[in-house]
Amino acid sequence: MTLTPEQEWILVACGLIAHADGDLKDGESDLILAMLEEHLSEDEHRRWLELLRDHDGLRATFQELPPPLPAFTEQMLEKAWAMALADGDASPAEVAVMEEIAAQLGVSANELAGWRRQWTEQAADLGEHIAAFAAVMIHHDGVLDPDEIDQYRALLARLPLSAERRDVLAAEYLAAAPKLDHVGARLAALPRERRFAVLRALGPLVSASSRADLGRDFFLELATIAAVPRDQALRLLFV
Repeated sequence: MTLTPEQEWILVACGLIAHADGDLKDGESDLILAMLEEHLSEDEHRRWLELLRDHDGLRATFQELPPPLPAFTEQMLEKAWAMALADGDASPAEVAVMEEIAAQLGVSANELAGWRRQWTEQAADLGEHIAAFAAVMIHHDGVLDPDEIDQYRALLARLPLSAERRDVLAAEYLAAAPKLDHVGARLAALPRERRFAVLRALGPLVSASSRADLGRDFFLELATIAAVPRDQALRLLFV
């Protein structure tokens, strides 16, 4: 598939954010491509992976891209901010790059700051959902493996929550999982993009289980609850 200019803006903006603190970390390129929730052709996937690793190339593309449609600006910047929060908190360098991208699109620093506060609150709420769904997943087979515990704690560390809140969730959810019918209803009620974000965050926990087959089946069950098609869920699982 050929990407629209708006989709290219998402990838370039997220790539610049990922480079703000230095080189891309392992897996960040795939995380950026997953922002599109689309299946790229092999050639397009390869081309964008190469570009995302090339900071100078990204910078050049950023300067050359035509402006996105005004109605798309806030959505694109929100995805870029989600990238900044992907490791739990945004650094000053990431904020500076966000402001640069916003300025290129005619958005003032003050307007962006207001949006960022709103998006950060929404991200924290989503983080609470992710922590609950992940707890259901790791308890699903009846056994908590050391790798699952490590992966769960690592997941909590990446959520935009306070250290105190992460400690509370770890103590509560490692002791016992919430009920599936309760969290399932919450998952189904989320907007589509947030349902995808939840499933994307849960994918790494599947392989950490000693019964990855059960984890995979349960992941697909959650995808069904979230009204995410099976083929898209499988792509999220292997991102």
